[in-house]
Amino acid sequence: GISIAGIFALLLFVICIYIKYFQKKEEEKTKLPQVSTALSAQDASGSGEYETSGSSGHGTGSTAGLTGIMVAKSTEFSYQELAKATNNFSLDNKIGQGGFGAVYYAVLRGEKTAIKKMDVQASTEFLCELQVLTHVHHLNLVRLIGYCVEGSLFLVYEHIDNGNLGQYLHGIDKAPLPWSSRVQIALDSARGLEYIHEHTVPVYIHRDVKSANILIDKNLHGKVADFGLTKLIEVGNSTLHTRLVGTFGYMPPEYAQYGDVSPKIDVYAFGVVLYELISAKNAILKTGESAVESKGLVALFEEALNQIDPLEALRKLVDPRLKENYPIDSVLKMAQLGRACTRDNPLLRPSMRSLVVALMTLLSHTDDDDTFYENQSLTNLLSVR
Repeated sequence: GISIAGIFALLLFVICIYIKYFQKKEEEKTKLPQVSTALSAQDASGSGEYETSGSSGHGTGSTAGLTGIMVAKSTEFSYQELAKATNNFSLDNKIGQGGFGAVYYAVLRGEKTAIKKMDVQASTEFLCELQVLTHVHHLNLVRLIGYCVEGSLFLVYEHIDNGNLGQYLHGIDKAPLPWSSRVQIALDSARGLEYIHEHTVPVYIHRDVKSANILIDKNLHGKVADFGLTKLIEVGNSTLHTRLVGTFGYMPPEYAQYGDVSPKIDVYAFGVVLYELISAKNAILKTGESAVESKGLVALFEEALNQIDPLEALRKLVDPRLKENYPIDSVLKMAQLGRACTRDNPLLRPSMRSLVVALMTLLSHTDDDDTFYENQSLTNLLSVR
């Protein structure tokens, strides 16, 4: 029969052919000047510099001017260079372990990097992430530097100094994030997701939004990472059906039950992340000895918000490490945004654009109730149930 080594070699050959074809097609495209737009606080996207692979076609708001085609060239590294930089992928250089492989720290050509070494069985996820991150560039999305397909599959990213949000919220070796930083990270993540939902052609759906996939830089800003499960849909298609992937606790009903995929599944998962930012609790909580005795964070916050005195109920859910160093009204507003995101009916969930606007307002006016609620669109967003 065919040996395992032969199958492995054949698979790598196919991947190499795909990458070379992909690069050739990109070189044939007409390259327009890179678009860089500094957006004011009034813009829905308000996130600084954009690089895009295409215009979303919407002529309003922050989409104006996003008409350039910009495809960054990813560097192809040799296995020898990656092995040398990681001391032969030593445990001392290992900084993480994911579902599709390990992550190693290295300095490559003078730049700090994180190298994801993926199992050959994860070729689909490898190609997906390579395709997405060579097309999509944004301040709040992790940057892909290059790749390697020798021996195994490798993706090389910029190194983000402070790990991921999940480590801050659920770990014990990091200082608790102050409330203002939590709101900022929520806004950063929303901007990154809004970009892939509304400013790219085709539209990308992340499908695995969670605290562990939001990286935190040295300035305590957030970057969305891990695009290995990303699904793309053509503009005009609102929903498609697919096999179930992702993380339990972050999946909306229509996806968990029927496999329906739309940008609103990312919105639902983002709502769970908002609840995590408030409480530092896991998306699924054990309530008893057995595995079946558990409760989702969504249900927990729903109960709190339905209380006669929701502020008092929320105080009991706030991360105790914050002590009294948070404005409870700001917590309530974020919880209400989380509730809007996690509505059972996907049509009633807000867009990421609306959430960016709401979080910008929340960050700017954490102690000003009137400013937050005087915006009629935000009032409508929070009141529909």
